Amino acid sequence: MTTPVRSEWVSCQGRGVRAGRVNLPGVPEPQTTECPACGAVLRPWASKYEHLLSRCGACGTIQARPLDPTTRTTADYVAYHENASFQTSDHAAASLEELVRSARGYRRSGRWLDIGFGEGALLRAAERHGWNCCGVEASLHALAFGRDRGWTVAEPDAATDLFPKDGFDVVTLIEVIEHLAHPADTLRQAVGWLRPGALLYLTTPNAGSLNRRLQGPRWSVFCPPEHLTIWSPQGLRTTLSRLGLTCLRVRTHGFNPAEILASWKSAGAPVNRQQAAESLNQALSHTPLRRAAKRMANRLLSLLGVGDTLKVWCEKPRGTTGA
Repeated sequence: MTTPVRSEWVSCQGRGVRAGRVNLPGVPEPQTTECPACGAVLRPWASKYEHLLSRCGACGTIQARPLDPTTRTTADYVAYHENASFQTSDHAAASLEELVRSARGYRRSGRWLDIGFGEGALLRAAERHGWNCCGVEASLHALAFGRDRGWTVAEPDAATDLFPKDGFDVVTLIEVIEHLAHPADTLRQAVGWLRPGALLYLTTPNAGSLNRRLQGPRWSVFCPPEHLTIWSPQGLRTTLSRLGLTCLRVRTHGFNPAEILASWKSAGAPVNRQQAAESLNQALSHTPLRRAAKRMANRLLSLLGVGDTLKVWCEKPRGTTGA
């Protein structure tokens, strides 16, 4: 399965990375902070965009916090998608169709909830397969789009009262939890919305990826305040297990070399990670031979745990209710 490509998070990915010119001021004195994933001690690792990046020595998860404690913790997503096209590339649409088909065995009530549904690509795919679509979003433009489609949608603060506990066959969070100041709270809420035996599927950048190992904090995934927590496979598995979920699969997927290649060029032209990834996916999908090579590369990346993206499939145990 390929990772759904979403164009929602443009304020981070559209910022561009100029090779070799990331601002990395001096790291402050060590501060003791708990890892949001496993609870171990975080230690300062680097600083970027006026934020301290701290890394967990136990699980490898990386968290960003403002150097100035009076600074706003998270980005403002209310105005997102003001100029969005609400269109999906052929490659992304095919990937999302595959995801929806893979979830058909969980169908009971027919209700699918996408948290952070953005431009609605995943819910449109679910809708084509007859699912009753619901969504949570902060963006006013995305909410308006969802309502026009006839979906049941809500802002985060209103979702608790609108959506029933144990009410969904599938809950998804595609490239969402890295944006949240309190991701465990959102995950706990998501678990509460799952019926017993239902599926939770999420994706998020991988703190153990090859890009992170080669580029360190220069990797454009580190872009606070948009991205606040970059999870390791171990850390995410620990968090989800503590919330009572059974982790079926934790996989890593994809490798985008665009920023590494740009760093070798003296010009150091800005790189848009999202556009580069889409171009690479299209190039590798043209012929059967290229598609086979891509599948083999992704299997190797997953085996080694160094793909750019974490993909996680979990179930809520039967016999449990709420969260």
